[in-house]
Amino acid sequence: MLALVAVTARAAEPSSVEQRAREDLDRQLQALVKTPPPEVLITYEGLPGAGTSRGYKLLEMDFILNGQPLAVPALETIGAPGTHRLAALKVEEGSYTLVSRVTYTNDQWNLFSEESGFLWKMTASVTFQAQRGLRVKVRVVPGINPTAPDPRLKLKLMHDVSAEMTAPLADASLADPPVAGPRVATAPPVTPPPVSPPPVTPPPVKPPPLALQAPVQPPEQGPVAPGRLMLKVLSGKKPAQATAYVRGKGPPQQVILDKKARKPTVVMLPPGEYTVDVLSKGFLAQTRQVRVTREKDAVVSLSLSRAPSKKNQLPQVKNERVELPKPPRFADKQSEPRKGSTNGLALLVDMMVRDESLRLRVEGHTDNRETVAGARQALSEARAKAVAGLLVDAGLSPARVESVGLADSRPKAPNLIPRGRELNRRVDLVLLRGP
Repeated sequence: MLALVAVTARAAEPSSVEQRAREDLDRQLQALVKTPPPEVLITYEGLPGAGTSRGYKLLEMDFILNGQPLAVPALETIGAPGTHRLAALKVEEGSYTLVSRVTYTNDQWNLFSEESGFLWKMTASVTFQAQRGLRVKVRVVPGINPTAPDPRLKLKLMHDVSAEMTAPLADASLADPPVAGPRVATAPPVTPPPVSPPPVTPPPVKPPPLALQAPVQPPEQGPVAPGRLMLKVLSGKKPAQATAYVRGKGPPQQVILDKKARKPTVVMLPPGEYTVDVLSKGFLAQTRQVRVTREKDAVVSLSLSRAPSKKNQLPQVKNERVELPKPPRFADKQSEPRKGSTNGLALLVDMMVRDESLRLRVEGHTDNRETVAGARQALSEARAKAVAGLLVDAGLSPARVESVGLADSRPKAPNLIPRGRELNRRVDLVLLRGP
């Protein structure tokens, strides 16, 4: 009896060949249980009220995933209310950043509405992780803020991120595992022949879409100490209620300036070049270019001017040419505008600040009797550069203003009389759109 028990115990222990066969079988079965690759689903929620009496219309859109643009449906489709699919992608595991840029306008014209023809250029970004077996769902969601104190704040853009499992683990039919305890001694175990199992060829890995193969940016070497931007906006001698938009290095910042503030508002920014746009209801918009450093505070101090209340005091645009109520005037043979004739340029700056897509070409002209014929070209160029310089001094970026001289080739009035020649000594202001 004792001998029989000993034999049974030895038979229950698998041989080394059997153990290797079972391990190989386990590996093959595990290869059959596949976890799906990561997926990313990006959708866009059409702005509620688009195409209705509210008049909000989608003009431009741009969606970039890890530095690569996405091919998306047409404007007419995405601009309509409802949920619209932008992209459904199988990607590799890792971190992804989606940058969304959209532009809306209110195309319902109303002389008394400050939103008529207004442009909302909105940018938002979100970073998420993609993992095997998960589908990341990213919703790009524009919204309306009906109580916004400033027209620029009326529309907003944000992202909503969620995740779900793409599929449950695949079921596999496995043999029943051996039961613990002694085996029946009447049937000795069968030792399998020492045959190596066939190698398991892993399934081919599908490469990610080309649009997602963005170069990995090296991390910054330690934190960068910020600089200070000091903002002060006055109406007369008192602080004014206004909104400042700071654009430059990093995402744009919106700063609310309180009319009760007695000290400048401090904005902490990474060192670099910035554009500061300031808007306040009832006043002309202004802009400044400023450089922020760690060594010295950058200061932007503005004194607001009241916006005209009458239509004949506003600039008119005809065939992309801006006609100011009081354009700059020039004396005979002089390149600089007459004193007191350049106040209308503030209206032009206001127009450029409110529409960031605009650029300007300043065209200089002369009459046909100023200096000798060969010198009129240089005089017309000097007039154009003088006015362009005043606009840059008022805060516009030099990249948005160009100048050209046309001599006396395009008279506005007959040169036969003094009044006609005076009208021909001028600059024309031509709006340019796009890059």
